Amino acid sequence: MTIATVISTLTVLTGCTSSPVRPTASAVTEGPARQLSLTEQGRVDQAEQRLVQRCMAERGFRYWVFPRVDADTFRAFTYRFVQDDVGWAREHGYGERLRQAFFEAKKRDRNLSYQKGLTPAERERYTTALRGGRDTPMLSARLPSGGTVRSPGGGCMHSARNELYGDAEAFFQADKIATDLSGVYVPKVMRDPRFTRAMKAWSGCMRGMTGDDYADSDVARADVRKQAAGLGASKAHAIEVGVAVADATCARRTSLRGIFSRLDREYGDPVRARYADEIATRNRMKLAALRRADRIAAAD
Repeated sequence: MTIATVISTLTVLTGCTSSPVRPTASAVTEGPARQLSLTEQGRVDQAEQRLVQRCMAERGFRYWVFPRVDADTFRAFTYRFVQDDVGWAREHGYGERLRQAFFEAKKRDRNLSYQKGLTPAERERYTTALRGGRDTPMLSARLPSGGTVRSPGGGCMHSARNELYGDAEAFFQADKIATDLSGVYVPKVMRDPRFTRAMKAWSGCMRGMTGDDYADSDVARADVRKQAAGLGASKAHAIEVGVAVADATCARRTSLRGIFSRLDREYGDPVRARYADEIATRNRMKLAALRRADRIAAAD
């Protein structure tokens, strides 16, 4: 697994490097807050869509709320450095079926067909209502690992996040910085001899279980896609499950998760301490958004 691969899955960044701008948190209650579970984050996402729907209706457009994404599908899209859940791998492999089902559902999203049915002028008004027009200011966050991430700061999507989080700009800053921190220290983890020894042990285990040489999980996943190309869904899934189960089994046998967790604390804790304010702000704002989301759901 290359350093670039790991970091690219953990961050989305563009632009030049610079020191991150710390968000203001004047609208956030002081004190610690836990992270949301995937199910709780799903409730927040649903509430955001409902707020967008109301806002778009006020501007003369229809908007459909996309069905809630279940926890397994969330997990299929979540990059896991160490995959050691044998039971999940036995059922879902690497999650390819779940990802494909999600993308198929997105193709049937009524919002897409609705937009296609609009005239060019109406479509431009729709986009402006949803995300803001061409003169809409961009939210921007400079990331600790270098680079800048941007997002439109207008339209119904922005107003929905403002209502949920209390301050969309402050949340954007805190969230993007807090979720980028792995990119700062993971390269050090991957160069650590303790990690490289563990990966060699994992690779040897995989060779014994599958007969193939895999340097890391990314190589194994790529080989699964190559083997499954052109096969029927059942055969392709069987191949994926076989390799994914071996991957998870070898991660357990070589204690790869424990080694990675120790190195994550060793290299990551100082970085997280440096950005403790951003992490706390992000978590508090998400927890406040969850409370608002549950009130929105109860009122519907």
